[in-house]
Amino acid sequence: MAFSRIRHLSILMERITLDNSQIPLHYQIADYLLVMLDRGDLSHDERIPPEEELTRTFGVSRTTVRRALEHLLQKRLLYRKQGKGTFWTDSARKHRGEKLAGINRQIFNVNRETSVRVLSKRREAANPDVASILKIDPGSAVVTFERLRYINKEPMCFTVNYLPASFGEPIEKNHLEKKTMLETLEEVLGIELGTIEHEVEVTRASSDLAKRLSIPVLDPVLTIRTAVYDTAGKPIEVVWTHFIESRYKFRVVLEK
Repeated sequence: MAFSRIRHLSILMERITLDNSQIPLHYQIADYLLVMLDRGDLSHDERIPPEEELTRTFGVSRTTVRRALEHLLQKRLLYRKQGKGTFWTDSARKHRGEKLAGINRQIFNVNRETSVRVLSKRREAANPDVASILKIDPGSAVVTFERLRYINKEPMCFTVNYLPASFGEPIEKNHLEKKTMLETLEEVLGIELGTIEHEVEVTRASSDLAKRLSIPVLDPVLTIRTAVYDTAGKPIEVVWTHFIESRYKFRVVLEK
């Protein structure tokens, strides 16, 4: 029964090609296995497909597959049984926050060629849109961070984070210069991340946004609104990120 299921899963995985030039391939494979675990395509109680099947599935070398598995082993999300295969650990049941932080790094293109400038941290009253998502009263105190991310020293996106004061106050500017906000929430505040929602639309640059991104007013901008919740469903933050459309790239190719 378990064997037939594994064969089915390998066929399912052959239909997907991961194509993000900014992320090492073995990390993409590791993340994809975690996605399958999270959505129920892989069970905590069954072994994952063996190395030779993963090699065929992703069209990569066995070395790359082993690096992906070693990454998960080092994270204590996998363990090996002599002569039986590789299995998920109990810790894998709590992997969601780490996985989402990894996906967030891909979406927001965090790599060695990017840098961040934290423009401001301030305490202010929540406007109705922010209050509605954070489930607080309008006018309640929130902490707001403004950041510019650069790629090859050119502006790529402008981000505004809003957090309830109890979460935002302990976060310092220097935390956000080398980490994403999700990593900071996990590692600095010890929050277990739950659902993360991204809403994407194409907008036009206002005069203020155009100045920050060094683009003409009314140029197209890719705007992503992100709402972050903990594992209990409590809102943690809401974020608006405005990308220069020509400098944003994130691809997942689905094949028939």
